[in-house]
Amino acid sequence: MARVCIVTTVRDPGVCLESFIRYHLALGIAHIYIFFDDPEDLAVQVALKFSNVTAIPNDEALQVQQALGNVLYPKYGPHAGYEVMARQILNVETAIQLALEQGMDWIIHIDGDELFYLGEALTLDWFDQLDNDILQVHFLNYEAAPEAFEIEDYFREVTLFKKNPAILDPGFYAEFQSISGKSQYFLAYQNGKSAARIHLTLLPNSVHSFDIPEDYTLVTSSPSILHYLNCGFQNYYKKYAQLGNFPDYWWRSKSNPIRVPFHLLSRDAYCLGNTNELVDIYQKFILYDDFTINQNLTEKGILTRIHYPSQLLATVSTLSS
Repeated sequence: MARVCIVTTVRDPGVCLESFIRYHLALGIAHIYIFFDDPEDLAVQVALKFSNVTAIPNDEALQVQQALGNVLYPKYGPHAGYEVMARQILNVETAIQLALEQGMDWIIHIDGDELFYLGEALTLDWFDQLDNDILQVHFLNYEAAPEAFEIEDYFREVTLFKKNPAILDPGFYAEFQSISGKSQYFLAYQNGKSAARIHLTLLPNSVHSFDIPEDYTLVTSSPSILHYLNCGFQNYYKKYAQLGNFPDYWWRSKSNPIRVPFHLLSRDAYCLGNTNELVDIYQKFILYDDFTINQNLTEKGILTRIHYPSQLLATVSTLSS
């Protein structure tokens, strides 16, 4: 069976990190490379409990290593101090180098609030069934629809998801607005994440994909990525506390404006110190706590229940590694 590994970059992931690790190892993932954006992050100790997890702090040693050894450093290194995406891309390149040394076949890049979801009928053998000319698989993402105001371990507690717009009928958005009363559907990206066959010259070209031509890329909604975005008010608040007063542009370039109104709205509310407004934003945009509305949206095929991650985690002992 193909040896599949995962790379992620995290900052203060809390209790969810152990669930992230245990879920993917139970799935059959061969190795996980976790880069800790804060080198003093106490969660490093969680990762060190697992023999098939490599914990890498963003310390001076890593920064020097990437400056000297990463092909992409001249492009992304100058932005690494302020742009998390630059650090993520450099970390993926470093993880590819480690994965080559450890004999991995495929690498998946996801965030710490995401899970790789095969679907209940599939196993990692799925990768072995791909044609040899498929060098990259692009997985569409589903976005969580949290049903509670406070959530601790979203991987264990959240089971309701918004389907990716790419697999819905064009008229779904008006129907969604009419039923839910919400003005926005996905609150973050909807262009998925990728896995790539590992080879000597493999490089990422963004946080979403690798430098591989479209002709060698398969796009699929099954398997998929489950994005547990902003699940629980305290997690939502913590995220914008970490981000702080970021600019209106990606990469601090006016040619790359942030076109995510929810993201900017949340930043502004946090920076004004307006907790009440953040609560209102969470309830208005993020929270799905009306059973009847959720049932209606599910019957319309816009929302879906995915129990498998929480069920798998329930079977994994928290005492063993």
